[in-house]
Amino acid sequence: MASELPDSSWTIESLNQLNSRSDEVLIGWDGQEIYFGRLNTTSRRESGKQWFLADREDFTAQRLQGWSEFDKPSPTQLIANRFPSWDALGPIQHATVDSDRGVVVLSVWMDDGQFDLFIAQREGGNWSIPKPLEGLNSPYDEVFPNFHEGDLLFGSDRPGGFGGFDVYRSTRRELFAKAHPLPAPVNSGGDELTAVPGGTEAGSGFYVSAVRMGGQGGVDMLWMGPPPRPNAVDSVRLGMEIRYQREPLLDLDVRIRQRGGRHVFSGALDEQGRVEIGALMLDAALEVRFEANKRRKRSLPEGAVCHVYEQCKAEECLNSPWPGWKHMRSYRLSGGEAFVFDLLPLDALGVWNRPTDIDRSILNEGFGSWLGRFESSRPQLAGNDQQELIHWLQSYRGINGEWPEQLTLLIEGHADAKGKSGANENLSMQRAQHVVDIALQLGLPMGRMKAKGWGSAFASGKDQQDRKVTVRWVLN
Repeated sequence: MASELPDSSWTIESLNQLNSRSDEVLIGWDGQEIYFGRLNTTSRRESGKQWFLADREDFTAQRLQGWSEFDKPSPTQLIANRFPSWDALGPIQHATVDSDRGVVVLSVWMDDGQFDLFIAQREGGNWSIPKPLEGLNSPYDEVFPNFHEGDLLFGSDRPGGFGGFDVYRSTRRELFAKAHPLPAPVNSGGDELTAVPGGTEAGSGFYVSAVRMGGQGGVDMLWMGPPPRPNAVDSVRLGMEIRYQREPLLDLDVRIRQRGGRHVFSGALDEQGRVEIGALMLDAALEVRFEANKRRKRSLPEGAVCHVYEQCKAEECLNSPWPGWKHMRSYRLSGGEAFVFDLLPLDALGVWNRPTDIDRSILNEGFGSWLGRFESSRPQLAGNDQQELIHWLQSYRGINGEWPEQLTLLIEGHADAKGKSGANENLSMQRAQHVVDIALQLGLPMGRMKAKGWGSAFASGKDQQDRKVTVRWVLN
């Protein structure tokens, strides 16, 4: 589940156990411990931009309870790595790594006296030569980059914010080309230098380094997050249904445990591909694993979908595909004997909307999705995959050959991270156009399709998985 973005209802709490009359600047957060640097406030006031490169004392502190209570900080030493491809850069102010996608973003001191952002990708055991993020850099400073759900957060004193330094967000879908200031309370008329997401746990919010009225007199660390949900229930009863190309999958065992912790549930899918999990406590991050049992000869097929349901009251959900159960969420599974994902925190299930166009899977209303893979540098699907795509598209036609009403076919091509970005964008668009051509031959009007090539913008570093096209029915 993605972390929530801030809104006006969020509360602010100072990390009193960690703040002092010096400046405290966030470095990182691993879910249990916070890492920060402590600098002299006088240095910030007298040395100007050089303060961003000043030597600091590093500390770490363990979270005790809630989001703002920490143990006493302990001195530590954080050593920044450098790689040969970075040698031509100036002094690096801060670096952040998105390990899931093999991307690093750095804030670098430039010869013209400002800090700009650079991006590099993982190439084997090293990093590519960093390139400037031209869509984000400005005549002002861009400092303290941090990743948030694949998007980029950074501090900047450019015009257009709330005043002084503000935290900006740039989305991966926009190819890091546009900057949007985060709303209050993260940003204010004071200075907000850096924001670090608290994680995907419900209510996690952000840790922020900022100069605020009423603080210790310098840059302090704050937690900003949503207030506790009122009248939250303690548990919900969940069920799951596993399908592949609309047909139920059988002979699968389901195992659930707390993430990194104890076993919670084990059971087998019934003849309809369903399993009732029972009551699960809220605020627990769980992992769900689907495993082929002894009766099943083949692995979990690529593109299978897990539908998550919550049990309804007796008089509700009678017309649901699973009577007595309300559909909450759908997850597309990625092959293999098992699949693991974070299902909880469950307290968000009650407010989740239907999956968006970005993550929509096969829903019981008849929406659907298909995924195809490509050989390296090839813009066409293999023959058997083309036939599978044709069969999948034809399955959505009515008796008289009509296509689904009020739906558009969204086609998105992707490429791995190898090669130049421009070539990858062209290749990904050719892959999307290949699907368009197949759909046109079947009689689907061009006006009922949208095609996009994302290049390697969403590359995970697993090349075979990154060379793909995703095809989805979405609302017009």
